[in-house]
Amino acid sequence: MRSYLYVPADNQRFLEKAESSNADSIILDLEDSVKADAKAAAEDTLRNFLSTTTRKNLLLRVEPSRINQQADLMNHTKISKIYLPKANSRTVIEELNSKNQANKPIHALIENAAGLENISEIATAKNVTSLGIGEADFFSEISMSSEVHPALKNFVRSKVVIASSAHNLQPPVAPVSSNFKDLEAFAAETKEFLSLGYRGRACIHPAQVDIANEIFTADSKLVAKARDIIASLANTSGGAATDSQGTMIDAAHLKWAQRYLGIVGKE
Repeated sequence: MRSYLYVPADNQRFLEKAESSNADSIILDLEDSVKADAKAAAEDTLRNFLSTTTRKNLLLRVEPSRINQQADLMNHTKISKIYLPKANSRTVIEELNSKNQANKPIHALIENAAGLENISEIATAKNVTSLGIGEADFFSEISMSSEVHPALKNFVRSKVVIASSAHNLQPPVAPVSSNFKDLEAFAAETKEFLSLGYRGRACIHPAQVDIANEIFTADSKLVAKARDIIASLANTSGGAATDSQGTMIDAAHLKWAQRYLGIVGKE
């Protein structure tokens, strides 16, 4: 998946538009984009939508305080993954899993400092297959300025990538950008996320989707390089070889090549 478009679950017009969206996945949102007094109505709207939609790759961002009321939606056959905000401890994951009867995969969103400190226990909790970060919530808790220092951003973002790899999870999904009007900035930042090790990006506006799709589409040059490495090492009896460009390669290069092709679906 390259793009994940958030759609408020209480907005019938947006739900209808989601049917034809270019986004690879749709995140049906019952949390922040729905007002507190509209949660129950949004759940009913979503039930109606799920009864008729033919859209694939539907994800559900639950409201943690309403897990009981949303259990049937989490376990619905058309929901492929659960997005859990405020996933700041293993206990929170366990509470969700108590209602996750279908054992749907969970995307755990780290949204405060405690969550980052507990990231290993979160990453190894039952059904967690990927991590993300809710940056607006996270940095509002710890930053002393309206502008978050790039070093702090990169530290947090990198830690999520490293934890994902260490615990054999899928590469993390890059967080949203609330400035949906500055598409050049969105593209530049999305490229940075790609270079950090993220795979795909959450979007809050349809205009961001095509940018995310383009940036996270498999790079044909890298696909060719990976295949070249695999072929070159397959034709040698030793632990090292040279690729078609004459560059020395070994097991570490092979590991990268196999992982890259697996992630981008070009195996």
